[in-house]
Amino acid sequence: MKMHTPLFQYSFQVASLVDMGLKRSSNQDEVIACPEQGFFAVSDGMGGLPNDGGGVTSGIIRQILPMMMNNITAEYQSEPTPENAARLLCGQVQLLSDNIYDTGNKEGFTRFGATLSGVWLADYHAVFISLGDSRGYILPRGKKQVRQITIDHNIAALLVEKGELTKMEARNHPSSSQLFQFAGMQSPAQPFVSIVKVKPGDRILLCSDGLYGMVDENNLSRLMSTSGRNPEKVCRNLVDEANANGGRDNISVVYIKISTNKK
Repeated sequence: MKMHTPLFQYSFQVASLVDMGLKRSSNQDEVIACPEQGFFAVSDGMGGLPNDGGGVTSGIIRQILPMMMNNITAEYQSEPTPENAARLLCGQVQLLSDNIYDTGNKEGFTRFGATLSGVWLADYHAVFISLGDSRGYILPRGKKQVRQITIDHNIAALLVEKGELTKMEARNHPSSSQLFQFAGMQSPAQPFVSIVKVKPGDRILLCSDGLYGMVDENNLSRLMSTSGRNPEKVCRNLVDEANANGGRDNISVVYIKISTNKK
């Protein structure tokens, strides 16, 4: 079914799925959906924190972020540009992260933390935002290869940038779990933001590392291209592939297809 929002110039189809994977005994991933504003995100609770602090954090993000998006909609509509959307969204994510830090981590010990990767469909654009290593991709219409839009805020990504690791080596390197940006970090959080112009037929994927750590980009592209027009089927096939390859972590997926006709 095609969805509409007055903030975005195209119709779109969207589906999401969260799966525990095969190795975890609990789920710390969340999907955030604000269809009225055209905003969607995934959040992955950081592992190893006491009292399931990672899962608690991703749950807080799922509850609070929709209210934040509702609060900034009117301000966006007074200046409906993708640049304003990016500014407003970045400010809300910074505020959310700072509030988590002030509430639970200010004493110097990290008890609460999670990644966030989201996209706001605004005007003719997709405004991507991220903290941590959950990712946002785009597969443009007519192209065969996904393009990662977000950057990974982990040590492995820095080592790749320095030429000390290949991108393939970084996938399973111990430093891939060492985040230097995340929701709940000591202020100031510095989200990655990117504005991408989209067109009908483009496809957007948001996911936690439970997906891309198990499914390489060639297979992500293949599954996004060959799963037909059903977004639910795309999500199901992506999760099934991750589990078939080992399913070592929780898996969260949001898939958006920009429709071929305007509203």
